[in-house]
Amino acid sequence: MKKYPLKKKRRGVFAAFAKRNGAYAAAAACLAVLGLAAAGLWAGPDDGQPARSSGDETLADVTSNAAQTPLPTAAESTPASVQPDKGVRTPVPTLVPDMTKAPEPSPSPEGRSLGASPVDGTLLRPYSMDALIWSVTLRQWMTHPGADIRAPKGTPVYAAGAGTVARVYADDLLGMTVEIDHGGGLSTLYCGLKQEVGVKEGDRVEARAELGEVGDTAISECAEESHLHFEVRLDGRPVDPEGFVLIKK
Repeated sequence: MKKYPLKKKRRGVFAAFAKRNGAYAAAAACLAVLGLAAAGLWAGPDDGQPARSSGDETLADVTSNAAQTPLPTAAESTPASVQPDKGVRTPVPTLVPDMTKAPEPSPSPEGRSLGASPVDGTLLRPYSMDALIWSVTLRQWMTHPGADIRAPKGTPVYAAGAGTVARVYADDLLGMTVEIDHGGGLSTLYCGLKQEVGVKEGDRVEARAELGEVGDTAISECAEESHLHFEVRLDGRPVDPEGFVLIKK
């Protein structure tokens, strides 16, 4: 019973303090609330992403806006200056690459002949400079400046006529080649030989002199049967070998 007056006295003291300092306490509480709100805006949400300003736009917003925006039609997206004429069909050009020299007529042999075939074999692929023929190796249509004569690898190759060895060289496409100058602008080429040949530049050879052997050095014709690639040239231009030598069919 003696404590009751003491409790009443304490309540009276607190009431008097609150009456005198209530305004200050309320102001302090408001400042605390404002501070917490400001801290929350500065730190942003708890997902680690920066706070968005009024001008920010998320991917979801962009996607939603794009979905609501109608796409232009083909006619709207094509300038008026290039609108297609529905009444006229423009053909699409077909581009065919030029993979070989254009066919050209062969010079006349002018009644000249050389003799027998340079190798014992039959005609595999003819001369063709005025029409395109199919290349099995290169897989394209192209001209063919010589005659391919079937012959197993190692078959002897002979000079088609008397003359002087003008060159012995490795051609990038036709392999090991011997060229003989027969005079009067006439020359013969024996291509695809084995690397070891029996003549050298400047040698004088007679008809049927052995030049070398059939090889497989012509990479541009390596998918064909084993053969000799034989060319005849008149004034530097290829002519049909069958007009100068007899080749078995």
